[in-house]
Amino acid sequence: MLWLLTLMHGAVDGLCGAVLITHEQPGTSYTDILCLYALYNLIAFGGQWITGLVLDLKPAWITRSLLVALTLLALGALPATDVYRQAVLLGLGNCLFHAAGGSLVLRSTQRFTEPGLFVASGAIGLALGLFGYLPPTCFLLTAALCTGGVLWFAKPVMVCAEPEKPAPHSQAPLLLCVALLLACVILRGFGGGGHSSASVLLFPAVFTLGKALGGVCCDFLGYNRTLLLIFLVSFLALQVEGLAGSVVFALAMNMTMPLTLRLAHFSFPAYPGLIFGLAAGCLLPGVCFGYLLLQPQPVMVAVFLCLYAAGCLYQTYGDNNANARTHHRYAA
Repeated sequence: MLWLLTLMHGAVDGLCGAVLITHEQPGTSYTDILCLYALYNLIAFGGQWITGLVLDLKPAWITRSLLVALTLLALGALPATDVYRQAVLLGLGNCLFHAAGGSLVLRSTQRFTEPGLFVASGAIGLALGLFGYLPPTCFLLTAALCTGGVLWFAKPVMVCAEPEKPAPHSQAPLLLCVALLLACVILRGFGGGGHSSASVLLFPAVFTLGKALGGVCCDFLGYNRTLLLIFLVSFLALQVEGLAGSVVFALAMNMTMPLTLRLAHFSFPAYPGLIFGLAAGCLLPGVCFGYLLLQPQPVMVAVFLCLYAAGCLYQTYGDNNANARTHHRYAA
């Protein structure tokens, strides 16, 4: 199911990118294109937290939501003269899929690897769509086949037992923990690397590799050692000028993604959809104001300090929210 959801994530983002890019034609005003992308991103990213919260309260709707999302995406992929209606349909379909798929991955697994893999495919899928490597129909067909497979495999893993909620006295520190983790997501959106390159797929591939690698490293090395590894790699990358340094720095910063998402979920395990949606919404500032790139040095230090502080808070106040196996993996 994980691999199907991962493939579907790339297909959904690729479909949206492939459809939206068709409107960038001679004669289309820059203002219309800007409004089109702004409306789509606002719905797709900004609406995930409320969608995720609804699915947390109604977990039986998660698998059905995948079918609704596929229908909305298919309608949005149809040729349309009303580009704003198309942006709304694509945005809603994308939003619903991410909230449902992300919630399903977080609910059915307890490691860092799975959310890293699931999110990783979005970058490369979006690039394939935006740069016209595959047509929308190819992405839509892939998403439809994956939806059928996910619905089949999701039946035995959708357990209705409610996850343990944090004790009232520990909620304030854990809220601070989540706030620090979300701050990391915002910082990564502004200064997480990525520059112009002769190969348009270079940085999307690096983003994909970084997210997948971060989760794997965290499961094998533990949270603290992985965080130290990310800091050392990013520090060394900043000593190298040019494209090579930018590539390695982007790789290191994207390795933080599984750490932020899973640790936030560990803090409030009863709300995987809300946590996933909040993390997605924190990408909006970078999407809207990414041209105001921050210097990589302060970004690196701030991300490291936030992740370290969040880890300390969770280790102190979050032990009762995770089983012994999960805590052992974190503390390794």
